[in-house]
Amino acid sequence: MKTIQGIVFDFGGVISQAQDATFFPEVRRLTGWSREEVLDGWKAHRRALDADDVDAQGLYRLIAADRGETLPQTTLDALKQLDYDSWSVPNPETLAWARELKAAGFRIGILTNMPTGFIPWFDRCAHDFRALADAEVISGVERITKPKPEIYALMAQRMGLPPASLFFLDDTQANVDAARACGWHAERFVSVAQAKAALDALP
Repeated sequence: MKTIQGIVFDFGGVISQAQDATFFPEVRRLTGWSREEVLDGWKAHRRALDADDVDAQGLYRLIAADRGETLPQTTLDALKQLDYDSWSVPNPETLAWARELKAAGFRIGILTNMPTGFIPWFDRCAHDFRALADAEVISGVERITKPKPEIYALMAQRMGLPPASLFFLDDTQANVDAARACGWHAERFVSVAQAKAALDALP
């Protein structure tokens, strides 16, 4: 009998599809920033968004300030809409697999870095998935972000399972590595087929 009893899913790039490819060109149209410049801004400030220390408009206000720029409110509002919409296309293959796992007796969890302002988009994109979940941890609600160990401990507590019985899927390697350091089984998500193979390979 397998030791895994619970499967925990990240949201962005796992429950939802990878970020919409039109996002960065649209940001460039609005701001003139390149993809690399946006990513540098995210590296500096996105954790503050996920911890709910700033809202989405505040994130892009900080990125602009780092560049010595001030963006009008209408542009900040448009960037929020673009950002949130770009992460909001559901992955039907993940949902179908989660239904199979639930029917097979696995507990289902959602562990995501997400500001509270995104929750309406989250619910629209992942409403059916959330209905399957036995537990969820949202970083903005808890004010703890991956890859901090505390967020994995909280998720295990809510799942009601020991870390060694949990299998975590995330599209970011640092979050996968942190889960493993906390005693979880974890894999970076590439596709449902790859995730199934990784789960099947576990004892």
